[in-house]
Amino acid sequence: MKKIILLFTISLFILGCGSDDSGDSNSCPTPGGLNVSNLTNTTASLSWNSNVNSSLYQVQYGVLGFSLGNGTTLTVPETYKDITNLQAQTQYAFYARVFCNETNGYSNWAGPFSFVTLEDNPYCDAPTNLAAGLYPDSVTHEYIDLTWSNSEYGGAQIQYGTQGFTFGNGTTETITDSYPEYKRIDGLNAETAYDFYVRNSCDQNGYSTWTGPLTYSTADAPLNENCLDPVNFSLNQIGTVGNDDYLVFTWETLNNETSWQLRKVEAGSSFDSAGNIDISFNPVQLNNHTSIGVVYDFYLRSNCGPDGFSDWVGPITVTGP
Repeated sequence: MKKIILLFTISLFILGCGSDDSGDSNSCPTPGGLNVSNLTNTTASLSWNSNVNSSLYQVQYGVLGFSLGNGTTLTVPETYKDITNLQAQTQYAFYARVFCNETNGYSNWAGPFSFVTLEDNPYCDAPTNLAAGLYPDSVTHEYIDLTWSNSEYGGAQIQYGTQGFTFGNGTTETITDSYPEYKRIDGLNAETAYDFYVRNSCDQNGYSTWTGPLTYSTADAPLNENCLDPVNFSLNQIGTVGNDDYLVFTWETLNNETSWQLRKVEAGSSFDSAGNIDISFNPVQLNNHTSIGVVYDFYLRSNCGPDGFSDWVGPITVTGP
């Protein structure tokens, strides 16, 4: 009698485990034929087969080794799904299941099926000629204008941060314009070096690889916000005509200023208020302002009338001819 009771108890245990099992005993058939196609550096097309005529499927994916239930789950009406925003050269895995009906619910998960994203995107070329500071007003103390070539119809993404930032943790800006090749990055800190990256967006073909970093620094904070510093202050010519020496200075303005001041000091001398030269034209030629063998420093600032003066820019160091 004890043997009969023991066998009956074991039978109940086995039947109980079978009824709770979420494995192959599920009467909703598990999908098969898991596959991946159209791989790029950031996208993949996931597909599977189903013996059930259904319009409701779920796919779950993540970096290889993720725990089922902790991945990204998507509900779709077809036996395929295009996924985006993947990381390049990264191994992923995915599972799929089908919804049979209200009685049987979902099938068991099929998978995992693993794949590795590419390093490059064969369907989306990367930008070229990433640059900054092409124009006098391209770089200030609070913004930098970026330009690049070889853009794509789908727009672009820019990622940036202070020089040396960990890529992936920077600030990302998405540009939705068709064929963009310009972006002003504002809200920056003065006198700070930044790293910039850009990549093309090719719509359903994902993103190109990143171009960069381009490292560029913002300008010094202006002493006077209402009067901008001249830029590209340079000595264009130096020479003599007969017994006369001459210097030709050029520069560019950021706000259409029309009056400036030059200051000349002997190198190593104190920078005082004497010796300012008022000018109203650009370029300017100075005659007989040097002595043979003497070293001078020349500075320039904008004169904005009631708004005051800009900072001094320079020096340009000149040795008398």
